[in-house]
Amino acid sequence: MFKGNLKPYQPEAVDKMVNRKKMLVAYEMGLGKTCMTIAAIEKLREQGEIEGSVLVVALSSLKYQWEKEIQKFSNATVTVVDGSKSTRLLQYDRGSKSEYIICNYESLVNDWDSIKDLNLGAIICDEATAIKGFRSKRSKAVKKLSANIPIRFALTGTPIENGRPEEVYSIMQFVDPTLLGRFDLFDQTFIVRNHFGGVQRYRNLPIFHEKMKSASVRKLQTDSDVAPYLPDTIYRDPIQITFDTKTSSLYNFIADELSQELYEAQQMLGANFSLLAHYGHDSKPGSPADMLRGSIMSKITALRMLCDHPDLLNKSALLFEKQIGTGSAYVFSLKDRGLLEGITKSSKLQELKSYVLDHLDTDPEAKVVVFTSWVGMLDLIQKEIGGTLYTGDMNAKEKEASKEKFLTDPECRVFISSDAGGYGVDLPIANLLINYDLPWSAGLSIQRNGRIKRASSRWPSIIIQDIIVLNSIEERQHEMLQQKNAVADAVMDGEGINSKGGIDLTVGSLIGFLQKQRP
Repeated sequence: MFKGNLKPYQPEAVDKMVNRKKMLVAYEMGLGKTCMTIAAIEKLREQGEIEGSVLVVALSSLKYQWEKEIQKFSNATVTVVDGSKSTRLLQYDRGSKSEYIICNYESLVNDWDSIKDLNLGAIICDEATAIKGFRSKRSKAVKKLSANIPIRFALTGTPIENGRPEEVYSIMQFVDPTLLGRFDLFDQTFIVRNHFGGVQRYRNLPIFHEKMKSASVRKLQTDSDVAPYLPDTIYRDPIQITFDTKTSSLYNFIADELSQELYEAQQMLGANFSLLAHYGHDSKPGSPADMLRGSIMSKITALRMLCDHPDLLNKSALLFEKQIGTGSAYVFSLKDRGLLEGITKSSKLQELKSYVLDHLDTDPEAKVVVFTSWVGMLDLIQKEIGGTLYTGDMNAKEKEASKEKFLTDPECRVFISSDAGGYGVDLPIANLLINYDLPWSAGLSIQRNGRIKRASSRWPSIIIQDIIVLNSIEERQHEMLQQKNAVADAVMDGEGINSKGGIDLTVGSLIGFLQKQRP
């Protein structure tokens, strides 16, 4: 039995979930997707429509958060699968007698022989963008496992993370593969490609939007029936900082080398080639095109690191030199040429320190969340402003302990996180969130900002603040995030669709940006 009280904007969606049984739960961050899903599951169980256990597949960092929510909203028995291989095998055996089993996505691949034989009556995929890729092992495992499970819920506030409707197609293969049909027909209907095979634009998005409405529940934080339950959000203009002379000179040197390779790539691959192909999207590993993409991305990464702190470059060069971890050959070449010498200051870090300390002085209960893309940046930030860390290097219990310390300890006023904390981590006690740098993914950007904009927030208003380097690659990222959000809005919310039923891809080439912008 469900023990909670739903907010007025939730019961209609829960009823739709119960009636259809296969649903994308696309409520935006902080609007109670977990609570709603537990309510739907418990109602279906009460109606006798669930036989067997409910499998919750979540990010590793969120498994214990799910356990707490299930215990909060129901009297159901729960087994969390965690630990060594031998420990997990015992937990699956115990879980077969539990009403909920919680595991992470990697377990579906690593523990397939144990999971495939479980008696499951429903499956929940939390943060379902984890299965947005067709080719990933976990995506294939989820879809194979769910084929004969009658009740399926996929949860994500950002079903289209990178401005590509193909991502939500993959998620819907899990939810209800009949909805969007075969991919080749989907591709022909909604995507216009250039002669290189890249996406030129999207079309017929009103049709796509209507199809999605039939198998999804969606609410925005700005909806009139939702907004009263959320804190007012102040999105401040980005703080724009500038490099010192030495750092600016190094940045321009790297940008010049990057521009030269972009010209080469344009000749080889065309003007609309995708850099993301280097990370597994339609790319042949080891091909000349893939190697060129990799070289380009190494220079873009160097520019982004330099915007944060020159120490990141020095650490990367050292890792490569010692053949430890994932150091960069390109960054090592910069050090080898003496280009990193004498560059030690970070104007951005000093601006962050000043901004955070000023904010904490405004109210003794004020708390701050800081996000950065680079794990190596976390310690540097902590040395300046204190606080607790949250990283992907921690295990699930360590992550939960760090979060609880921030939520419950009055003396712990700063939460510093890599993007491991960008999904599903509820931090309603904070009233300021700072993006020390920006991610490439629009979905991750939205997810980050949603960590403190919650219906459970303790503050009447919250602040979202970005810090970027003026005239740098970070400005380009900001433009790209806006474009990707436009595509996502068109598919899920029917907004921003042009007169031809599509979305225009308007951001200019990176070559043009580098030519015009110099820090």
